[in-house]
Amino acid sequence: MGGRPFQRFLGFFLLLLCFKAGLGSSLMVGDAKVGCTERERQALLHFKQGLVHDNRVLSSWGNEEDKRDCCKWRGVECNNQTGHVISLDLHGTDFVRYLGGKIDPSLAELQHLKHLNLSFNRFEGVLPTQLGNLSNLQSLDLAYNLGMTCGNLDWLSRLPLLTHLDLSGVDLSKAIHWPQAINKMPSLTELYLSHTQLPWIIPTIFISHTNSSTSLAVLDLSRNGLTSSIYPWLFNFSSSLLHLDLSYNHLNGSFPDAFTNMVFLESFVLSRNELEGEIPKFFSVSFVHLDLSGNQLHGSIPDAFGNMTTLAYLDLSSNQLKGEIPKSLSTSVVHLDLSWNLLHGSIPDVFGNMTTLAYLDLSSNHLEGEIPKSLSTSFVHLDLSWNQLHGSILDAFGNMTTLAYLDLSSNQLEGEIPKSLSTSFVHLGLSYNHLQGSIPDAFGNMTALAYLHLSWNQLEATISLDCWKKIFWPALITH
Repeated sequence: MGGRPFQRFLGFFLLLLCFKAGLGSSLMVGDAKVGCTERERQALLHFKQGLVHDNRVLSSWGNEEDKRDCCKWRGVECNNQTGHVISLDLHGTDFVRYLGGKIDPSLAELQHLKHLNLSFNRFEGVLPTQLGNLSNLQSLDLAYNLGMTCGNLDWLSRLPLLTHLDLSGVDLSKAIHWPQAINKMPSLTELYLSHTQLPWIIPTIFISHTNSSTSLAVLDLSRNGLTSSIYPWLFNFSSSLLHLDLSYNHLNGSFPDAFTNMVFLESFVLSRNELEGEIPKFFSVSFVHLDLSGNQLHGSIPDAFGNMTTLAYLDLSSNQLKGEIPKSLSTSVVHLDLSWNLLHGSIPDVFGNMTTLAYLDLSSNHLEGEIPKSLSTSFVHLDLSWNQLHGSILDAFGNMTTLAYLDLSSNQLEGEIPKSLSTSFVHLGLSYNHLQGSIPDAFGNMTALAYLHLSWNQLEATISLDCWKKIFWPALITH
């Protein structure tokens, strides 16, 4: 008789397990996984009903007995202890966009959701403001659903834990108070609003920064047509920003001194604007990536770039910079583009010390003299075209085993083409020079060569077909 209480308890416990299973969950003892809740499962199914999709994409979503646990559905992640949905990731790619239709407000039922990613799909219509009820949300990515609009961002203030927000490509042209909405997000660290048609900030509107995020580290406002009216709001984040992209806007006038106060900035992209004047001589020395291309900057290249010991990417192309290339550039640079400027003088020997330099473009300047013999052998891409360089083509190019792109066209180079050029070329341009002699049979070993331009020289076009048969034939012109 003494065992009956235990048997009754065991029977009650087993009955409880069966009852839980009947609710659509898959509760297990101990630390084992718990299935999703019925309410959240129904919310996801309701969301699915409004979608246009390839059936294979959401084939695991359904009401069938073997599909009742939504924690096993594609793109869904649950908390192992509670069974609540904490992540929904159904993002597409640049090439494959899986989902279309409208985002149903039923997603607001996922009250424990921390991460929502529906980017790179074909969603359209008005973005449901009910997403502001997901108070536990930490990251929200709806980028590049190009048919989606949102006229009001006030709902974002109800997401106090949100650290990552990407609405790039969403039409925000009617969200006139977007700066105020962002200021009410105290936890925000990453904000991407590229290509959103952001309205200009009206100078007469007072923008309080009392509650604004002091932790904003990444800000992308590129491709919006913004003007300099953005500056008062932007400079509020000077002490926290690490990455700033303002490319493809309408920023004009001289280079604001306030940018030099962003002392922690590591990546700064200001390309394709209308900035004038000189590059500031006092910039953050913490830069890793700096792009000022496509403006109207003039003056010389500051020597300060030589002090940026972490600088890996520097693009100053398509400006009106004059003077000589500094002899003290940072040796940490991997990518350097100074093309389409008004630079003169010779190519400095400093490039021989830049052992990590893989990409160098000095094309379309007024550079003179010979190609330095001390060039680094680490190049993958080297473009010296459209200058006034003379002398011969270096035999050293044969030692650059990683060099895939070499363009020396439109200079005043003389002599013969070296017989020991690298066999790794994909692109080789030597046109519009004063080269003489025969075309080396060594070109026949360049099996990756896709582009070869030798026109407008004094070359002898004697080509052995046996030596060239392994090449994918480019347009070969040998005037």
